[in-house]
Amino acid sequence: MRQLITAIKQKHEKDGIDIYPGAMLSEIDTFEQKIGFPLPDEFRRFYLLCNGFGCNEDIFNIIPLDGIMEYSDNYGDNWFYFSEYMINSDIWGLRYLGDCRYEIFNATHPKIALTSSLTEFLQRFLKGNVFDPGGLYQWHRELGITS
Repeated sequence: MRQLITAIKQKHEKDGIDIYPGAMLSEIDTFEQKIGFPLPDEFRRFYLLCNGFGCNEDIFNIIPLDGIMEYSDNYGDNWFYFSEYMINSDIWGLRYLGDCRYEIFNATHPKIALTSSLTEFLQRFLKGNVFDPGGLYQWHRELGITS
């Protein structure tokens, strides 16, 4: 996870990116209590290393934990939104399915799972940002998600 965050930072340094300092365990515990389910290990590792980032490219963000908790529209009984671009023009979330199973979804098409892996999600962003070949929207098209 550390290498992936470093690669994203290096790719976007010229355009501008803010990598936020890692969250404390107590912040993650508070977040889990607020949303009502445990984070997957990948998300815990990510948030311990960096509590989100803000990228000027496509105004893409991984939302810090306190930013998610700030608005009750950002989470529900078994899900929360963790990423957005263009000031909520599009949003990605994590859904808890029970029995330690999770899936990442796009808020526009919440019934279609993209993946269960934050690493895969971030790798797609690293490869093609939101719009470029290999990026998040190409991934959507590959899965039959259209806006």
